[in-house]
Amino acid sequence: MELLELLTSKAVLALILLFAVGLFLALREVFCWYYKINKIVNILEKQQKTQEQTNILLRELNNQL
Repeated sequence: MELLELLTSKAVLALILLFAVGLFLALREVFCWYYKINKIVNILEKQQKTQEQTNILLRELNNQL
């Protein structure tokens, strides 16, 4: 009976709710951080390919002069 009373206590329910909200916010932060890093890596890879193409074109132009 004491266990049931403990589980229905408002303080315990509040602690469980706070823990759940804190866990949700922490996991959300990690997910957003991971997504942001992947997005930055994709942008940098695209910039690198573009820069390589530009360098090739500049070398060709320089050789023609």
